[in-house]
This record gives sequence, structure tokens and C-alpha cells, in this order.
Amino acid sequence: MRHFIISGLFVLLLSTHVYAWDLLQPSGGRTNSLGKCSVALNDFWSLHNNPAGISSYNNVSIGISYENRFLLKELGYKNAGLSFPLRAGVIGISASQFGYEHYNENVIGIALAKKFGPKLKIGLKLDYILLNFSGEYDSFSAPTFELGLQYEINENLNLGVYLFNPINVRIRSINNSMIPIIMRLGFSYFIKEDLMITSEIEENSEENFSYKFGIEYTLNNDFIIRSGFQLNSNLFTFGIGYNHKLCIIDVAGQMSQELGPSLNCSLIFKIKQKNKEAIL
Repeated sequence: MRHFIISGLFVLLLSTHVYAWDLLQPSGGRTNSLGKCSVALNDFWSLHNNPAGISSYNNVSIGISYENRFLLKELGYKNAGLSFPLRAGVIGISASQFGYEHYNENVIGIALAKKFGPKLKIGLKLDYILLNFSGEYDSFSAPTFELGLQYEINENLNLGVYLFNPINVRIRSINNSMIPIIMRLGFSYFIKEDLMITSEIEENSEENFSYKFGIEYTLNNDFIIRSGFQLNSNLFTFGIGYNHKLCIIDVAGQMSQELGPSLNCSLIFKIKQKNKEAIL
């Protein structure tokens, strides 16, 4: 009976286009607190969200993230990553999974991001996507890639552009769903040193146009509060963050008017800092 209910919920998700291809949603507690804005942020989870952003991340780090989508473990969204700076740029390795034993979406990726001068950052990530179905159904897989760019207008304003699957790689599954092309364009702006706003637009070839907005306020050097919204899915988000010398903890809550609440928690462990100017 429970499997029947979960299967019915998957059909609802795909038919409403609220979370079709859940694996391609932005990752990390910070982003999920900020209305899912991600394209113009510079942090560890840029590894999953816009590879250009990790070019400013100077820590050798490991991160894990888990989202309990609509408070159902069968709709869990799990992410992990490793980033380390080299002379040629910043290398990142990532892995993600959405779903449960009878249906899951998986992606493994490797990214390279590099600064070109003081303002321009470019990132490229190669991905391998795998869909698994239980029973007599086959698995489906395909390679693709994503490309990100960020440009720092000044010390307060950063622009970001992101493109996923630009060559329109296709993978047909039993529900005839194909990998979408996703484009994001946005900015982050520090109104004051402790107050940032970020906003972006997203165009998905399988979903409607989306607008996102987020705001972040740093209470002190350690504690941060955030909130935001996403219009097309009627999603309201909020969360808190804590920066420690050795780790970063972010917790996010989301409320969808159609499908209810979700919770997200992410941890980043800083193994080694390259220099004193590392961006957290």
C-alpha cells in the first residue's frame, strides 16, 4: 500500500512540474534557504549549482547534504562533494541521488573552475546520469555537461550564468521523460557587508519560467539567517547557518502550497585552507 502511495506521489510530482527531474534542483542548505537561488553565489555547493563559483573557494573541503522532500524518506535528495584548489584551478568531484530503492535518479560529476583575471570565473562540469527502476524495467543512462560563468562587476555585485545540458542529450525512461535543458541568470548584491540579496531567473525546457529571490543577513561572524521564495512553484524558504573554523552547518525549511513542507541540512568540513583570503 505504501509503495502505491509513493508511486502515486511521483506521478503527481511529474504531472504538476513542481519537481520533475528532482535531481537537477540546486543543492545545499544555503541555496535552499534563499529561494533556491544559486547561480551567483561563491561557496562549496557551487560544485553542484554553478561550477564557476568554486573557483573562489580556497579550502580543501568535503560536503554532504540531505533534503527530506515533503517529509517522505522515499523522496530523499542526497548530495556529496569534494573540492580542492590546484594551480590550474579548483577541481571538484560530486555525487547526487534522488529517490528510493524502486526508483532513483543518480549523477556523478567532475568539475574544473578557474579565474581569468580578477573578475571573470568560468567552470565546466562533466556529468554521468543514471536512472534506476525496480522490477523488470531497465536502467537508463547518458553523459552530459554543464557550464557556468560569473563576472564580478565590483566588490558588491556579482553576476552569474549557468547552462545545463546545452547539447540537448536525451535519455528516455519508461515515463518518456527526457533530460531538460536548464538556463539560469542572476546576481548577488551586498547592500552592506552583513546584508546580501540574490535573485535569478530560470528557464527549463520541461517546466515553466521561474523567478527566485533570497536575502541573507549575518548576525555576527558565525550565525546567519536567510529567507526567500520561488514564484512558479509557490515555494517559500527560510533557514539559518553557522560558520565554525572547521565546518559550516546550514539548515533550511521550505513550504510548497501544493505539496507541503521539506527540510534540508548540509555540512561542509574544511580539511585545509589554502590561504587566509579563502571565501567561505
